[in-house]
Amino acid sequence: MTQLHEFVTYLKEESGFDRLLPKLIERYRQLGRIGGSVKLTHLQPNEKMAFTTFFRKDYTHQSSATISFALFEKALSKTKYAHLEIKDILEAYAGEKLVTKMEEKEQYELQKEAFFHQLIDENPHAARWLHFVKNKGRGTRFLHSLYDENFQLLRTVIQHVCQALKQLPRGNRFERLPFFAQKITKNPHAFDLDGEQGKALLHALQFHLYEKGEISFIYSQLTSEEANDILQSFHLLRDDLLNFVTCIGLLGTTSKGDYELFQAANREQAALNLPLREVVKLTTCRPIMGNAVFIVENSGVCATILDRWPFPEPPPLICTHGQFKLAALLLIDLLVKENVTIYYSGDFDGEGLQMAQRLKKRAPEHVKLWRYSLKDYQHCISNKDLENERLSRLNMIDLPELMEVREEMINQKKAGYQEELIDELIHDMKIIC
Repeated sequence: MTQLHEFVTYLKEESGFDRLLPKLIERYRQLGRIGGSVKLTHLQPNEKMAFTTFFRKDYTHQSSATISFALFEKALSKTKYAHLEIKDILEAYAGEKLVTKMEEKEQYELQKEAFFHQLIDENPHAARWLHFVKNKGRGTRFLHSLYDENFQLLRTVIQHVCQALKQLPRGNRFERLPFFAQKITKNPHAFDLDGEQGKALLHALQFHLYEKGEISFIYSQLTSEEANDILQSFHLLRDDLLNFVTCIGLLGTTSKGDYELFQAANREQAALNLPLREVVKLTTCRPIMGNAVFIVENSGVCATILDRWPFPEPPPLICTHGQFKLAALLLIDLLVKENVTIYYSGDFDGEGLQMAQRLKKRAPEHVKLWRYSLKDYQHCISNKDLENERLSRLNMIDLPELMEVREEMINQKKAGYQEELIDELIHDMKIIC
């Protein structure tokens, strides 16, 4: 038996050292060197006896003790084990080579760096997103937490998301999310939005929209509607029945002829909640009268217009119910193909201006921004403060015809709402129709 083994055996067999040695080991790992001290409180009788014997100092009347490495080394020097290195003693006691916290962190960072570089090499088409994740960009904390919990699971999650990015629906084709997940992972629930893979997919999609300037933030938490909007931007649908647009006063055709549902609704002066599965049947769409269609995003505004409209002829009116769903965008595309003029009116807040800008850029020659002047904003300004997050969305507005109102909104820090413009909206519609 070597003297190192002999001394460590003594330390392990003497129960009075059971708390001291682990504390000295942890202190070394924290400092990265032999130095400093540790404190033990509520000393037990066996500890008092062991310390009194080894350190040659009376601890029998003490309730606590502060033991420094210098004190330990001094006591050791008065024994036959004086030649032993304290680090060797600590490693022998621990039964393994001691790694300092700094060394552990360096090793962790190197392994993590290698982990992400391998994923980047394997998925060059997703390299920009992966670099964003690796560099702890906005909204990536949950991915780094997953790395710490189970890096192999994170590898699988990221590989599936990268495969999904490569196989997103193209052109006018759309896919239901469960079937898309089945195709990518062989599991229809793989991209459920309450799971890690679903959250990672949403983050990757947000990143691509952010890079294109279509959104101003990448959010960690999304509402169900916001998640649906992100997915539909890439032609992925959670449900093509709940993906709908409300409309009235339209005519259309399908491959079988006139779209009778529109005709029946117009006869009954009824507004239709038209789901995406019906919209995709249409080959053409146009207003029942004139060459203009009016779009509002607020259902209350839409209902009030209908309440006050002088039927029997229904107004050519569309309501998006907030952010544009794919059903609304496809219906708008059909109107554009028929060279219809589209008047769009929304709220004066970050999201409202973003929606107006998005639609205008989608069809610049056909979309007219309706009641978006500085005078209109001043007329409908509310007492509701715009939160910093919503104000920041205004930084994404670069459409020339919105710049004046954007600057005033930044100065006022107040939202404005369509409800205050109802009389003006109805007046405009009567004149244009």
